[in-house]
This record gives sequence, structure tokens and C-alpha cells, in this order.
Amino acid sequence: MKNFVSIAGFILFFNLAFLNQANSQGPLLRFPDIHEDLIVFVHGEDIWSVSTEGGVATRLTIHDGEERYPRFSPDGNLIAFTGYYDGNPDVYVMNKFGGNITRVTYHPGFEEVIGWHPDKNKIIFSAYRSDYPGYSELFLISPDGTGLEKLILHEAARGSFSADGNKIAYNKVSRENRTWKRYKGGTAQDIYIYDLKTDEETNISNFEGTDRMPMWINDKVYFTSDRDRVLNIYSADPVSGQIEQITTHKNYDIRRPEFGGNKIVYELGGDLMVLDINTKRSAKVEIEILTDMPEARPYLKNVKDNITGIDCSPGGERAVIVARGEIFTVPFKEGSTRNLTRSSGARDKDAVWSPDGKNIAYISDESGEYNVYIVDQLGESDPKQLTNFDDGYRHSLRWSPDSKMLTFTDHTLTLNILDVESKKLTSVDKAEYENIDVSLDVKPIYDFNWSPDSRYIAYSKMDEDQVNKVYIYSISDNSIHAVSTIFNDFHPVFSKDGNYLFFISNRRFNPTFCDFEWEMVYKKTSGIYCMTLQKNGEPFIKLKSDEVEIADDSETDKEESEELTVNIDWEGLSERVEALPVKRGNYRYLATNENALYFLNKDEGDFNRFEYRVPSSMDLYSFSFDEQEEAKVIEGINSYKLSSDGTQIVYKKGKDIGIIKSSATDSKGNNLKLTDLKMW
Repeated sequence: MKNFVSIAGFILFFNLAFLNQANSQGPLLRFPDIHEDLIVFVHGEDIWSVSTEGGVATRLTIHDGEERYPRFSPDGNLIAFTGYYDGNPDVYVMNKFGGNITRVTYHPGFEEVIGWHPDKNKIIFSAYRSDYPGYSELFLISPDGTGLEKLILHEAARGSFSADGNKIAYNKVSRENRTWKRYKGGTAQDIYIYDLKTDEETNISNFEGTDRMPMWINDKVYFTSDRDRVLNIYSADPVSGQIEQITTHKNYDIRRPEFGGNKIVYELGGDLMVLDINTKRSAKVEIEILTDMPEARPYLKNVKDNITGIDCSPGGERAVIVARGEIFTVPFKEGSTRNLTRSSGARDKDAVWSPDGKNIAYISDESGEYNVYIVDQLGESDPKQLTNFDDGYRHSLRWSPDSKMLTFTDHTLTLNILDVESKKLTSVDKAEYENIDVSLDVKPIYDFNWSPDSRYIAYSKMDEDQVNKVYIYSISDNSIHAVSTIFNDFHPVFSKDGNYLFFISNRRFNPTFCDFEWEMVYKKTSGIYCMTLQKNGEPFIKLKSDEVEIADDSETDKEESEELTVNIDWEGLSERVEALPVKRGNYRYLATNENALYFLNKDEGDFNRFEYRVPSSMDLYSFSFDEQEEAKVIEGINSYKLSSDGTQIVYKKGKDIGIIKSSATDSKGNNLKLTDLKMW
């Protein structure tokens, strides 16, 4: 009975908390328009209306598909909008109270309703129907689908007519859906006026940044501009050219303004504001949305289709999986799936299992910013926060082999070491240059790996020539050594005995002629190389010769308990490099155990040398240290991790996660059961 009461109390508390949260957050209101004392807008992909005084909104459409861009006719009796009723985004029209919805256009392309002509009673919409791909044009059409006209403008994305219909203020390109701030590039928008009678065009804004969403009201053109770093409303006199700032919002950009009479309605941070152009004052419209919000109700969902990261326990008994911002462990065969974080309001990521098997470290924004956490692998205690960053982004978390330290990199391209017990943070190195064409999770420095004795970290870093070099950081004296030279070298990894450093390098130049031009091209330039760390160390690739083995009676076996110590002779290190006997390829992601080197490769397709992500499925290979030969382990995977003890491999293949032995060849895979990968 006590347990029942506790559970009932928890459910009641959960639902009350949900209701309070739902009520404390205002609805997201978009694409507004205004006519006299009535506003229409979009919420939840449906069209609603509300008084300019605010209050409870009325739902006008209930279609499962999306409706956008509602626009009042000049007399306010009709509303034109873009809808998906028949599966394609076309122009539709309905009366202002909803209902009597009629399809207007039947073109297979996307059509955005812009507004209405002031005296022709025609709908203005933009569409990509030009023979020149990427150029939109403006069209007019009657609400009954007749009288289609294409405006003479060669390139136009948005426009507003003067009251007499003889001129139009317009943007040539559309960037309303872009989120770039203070953009000043080649597609920065300007406001143009085109005279339909004289065939003359004038640029009335002439600003290097963004000027967009023109609205011709009386004798002025109103528009939004980021001249003061935030999109605000300005007015321009087409005759004098004088520009005046009307609004002065500081935090949020003004989006999607539309006008009716002497009022402009616009989006501001999810709310709707109404501007009176006579008084130049704006006021928020307090709107209440009454809906059952089924999408916002909590529900239990299987998140196996939302997996973003994998790792496994030291012996491969369990996989740790990051799915939709939660950390799970899934058994290899027997046992239950465990949700270790249960934090649906936070994004947890980059989960890695400690080599001693006790803890799982991960990065989470539970505190409001991305910080490093650890949680015991059974999930029996609450996660422990190890860092206290108040801003920024962190990624690529990895344990040291002794389970005492964690390494990660951040948005400043800095490689960091975190002592787990003391929480002391040490900055190792910072990249001054970065790959601009890769995602944030693989920005430098990201391909770092520990030496087996936890005393060194090997990593690559890009120089000013956009060529990666391999570096080794020494924990003992905080020194950094560049160990590669002129080639593009990356993804270094130590051998388990600490005698060698393996890495990938683009130094296999076998040019071939291009099929169409008299040009030489270089394909599959990467190979795998080995660096001998001690100057008196044995070469990795030994000369083959059949000789008699004579036992050395004086030699004694080393005790198993003897600690491994990696020694590096820095002088001449970059010259002690050998090429592994593997063919040229597109190699990624090295890992080692005592018996083999593992790597991904893809024979077909084109790979950019700066693109270190796995763009599609690749094949996993092993290179046997004894046989000096490579073998395919499993094909068509997206990513993999080698267990700490080197005996198991966890992989992601499409939407499947599996664990196989590292000694496997041509494996068909062994997928884990993900039916219990569920969260609220």
C-alpha cells in the first residue's frame, strides 16, 4: 500500500509539474498578419485568429498538415495562405472565420503567399518557376484560380505594391529562414523599387547588411534592417531617400512583419507585437492558446532511432549508448537496459566507459551549459558534476588508461585534461586553425589518444598551411613535441606495448589524369604509418629471414605485475617512420590492441582530406601484427569503438548496435536488443 501511495504521489507531482511548466511558457506564434482589429497567425502548424486586444485565440484550421503565411485580402473577408492539404505546398484561400477552404494553385513547386494586390483583388505569391534554377519570381492570381500573371521582375522573392499599384518595393532574394546574424555576404538583401510604367528600378536601402520584408504604407516603405546589429523596423522615403529607425529592440530580431492600415504586426522572440506607425510605439499582444497539445504531453518512447554515440564496457559485457540525449547501458545478451541519467530536459552526450569498469563519463548541459559528469555504471548513485563552465561547448571525451584523468576539447579548439579526483583542469594545447567544412564535434583538436601508461597524449593539429601535424604532449613536464613534418598526418594511436605510434598520412601520391581536363588528380592518398618511439627500438616491419632460434639462458621473464613505462626518444623521431603494407585508401579512426591495428576504409567514393567524419558506411579492417596482413572484420558500419581490454568491438550499423569479438573476420554482426531503449 505504501508503495502504491508513493507511486501515485509521484505521478500527481509529475503531472502538476508538467502543467506548471506548460503554463509558464508562452506559445510560439509565427507568420502574423493584421486587418483592422483582427490578427491571424500560425501556431502548431495551424492558422489562428485573435483580436488586436489579445485574449483567447480562435483556431481556423485543423488539418494534420502544415499551414503558413496567412494574408488578409484588402477588404479583410478572405485569408490566403500556403497549405499542404493535398500533399504539396500550394496557395489556398478561406474566409476570415475559417472554412470554405479552396485550392488556388496546382503547381508541383513550393509557393509562398506574400500578400494581395491593393486593387486587383489578386493574391501575390512567390514561386520557383523560372528556367534559371534558384531564382524565385512573383505572381498574381485570383482567388478562384484564374488570371495568373507573372510580374516582369526577373528575380523577386517578396514585394509590396504602392497604393495605386504602379510601383512595387521588393527583395530580389529571400533569407527569412536563415539564422545568420549580421550577414554581409553576397546574398545580403536590399530593398528595390520598380516602376511598372517607366520600367525603372531604384535601390532605396544601400546597406551592406540585411534590409528585407518591404511594406509600402502610405507614402513610405517600411522594412526590417540589422543596421544596429538587431533586426528592427525602419522607414524609407522613396522620394528623398531618407531612412528613419522606428523600433529599437535590443535582444530579439523582428521577424515576419506584415501591415494593415497604420499598424504593423510582427514576431519578437515567439510573441506577437503590434506597432502603431503614427505613435511609433509597439505593444505585446497577450494571446492565450487553448488546445489539448498532444505533442507536449509526456510519453514513453523508444529512442533506438535517435542514437548519437556508442562505447562499451572494458570487456564488452555491455554497450553504453547515447540516444536522444540520454545515457543507457544495454547488455550483450542477458540483463536489463539501464537509463543512467533520466534527464529528458538535458542533452547528455559523448559517454565513455572507464577502463576500470566503474564509471561512465559524459558531457551534459544539465547545468545550463556543457559540463563533464561521471556516473557509476550501475546507476545506483546520482551523477557527479566535475566541471563548472558557465559557457561554451565541449566534446570528444576520453579516459586515460589508468581511469584517473579525462581529456576533452572545446569550442575554443583547446585540448584539456581533467583530473577526476581533484577536478583540476589543465589546458594542453590550442589549435590556431580549423577545418571550416566539418561539424563541431570534429573540430581540432579531436583525434587525441593516450599512451598505455597514461603519461603521454598524441594528437594532430592543423597549421597555417591547413596541413595537420602529429604532436605528443608529456604529462610529466607539460612539454609538446611536433613529431611529424610536411605531410597531412592525423589520428595517431599508441601501440599497447608503448613502442610504436601509428597514424594516418596523406603521402601516397599516385596521380592519374582527369577524364575531362588535362589535369592530374590524386585519389586515395592516405596510408597507415608507424613511428618507432625509441631510437634503438626494433623496426615494426621486420626483415623476413628463416633463422635458428637459440634460447638465452640468462634471460628471465618479466613479472606480469611490472608496470609499463613508455619511453620516447625525441631526437630523430620523425625519421623513424615506416609504411604499413596496406594499399592506398580512405582511412579513418585507428585503434589498437595487443594483436592488431583497426581502421575504417572505403574503397569507392570521393573523400575530402579535411573531412574526417564518416560520411557514409565504411568497412572495418584489422591489421595483424604477427601475420602483417589485413583482414575485413565487418562491413558497412558507421562507427566503432574497441573495448579497453581489446577483446571486443562495439559498432553502429545503420540503426543497429552490436558487439563482436575483435578477432572476428567477415563478421555478419551480433546486434543488441534495443527494444527497451526507452525514455520519457
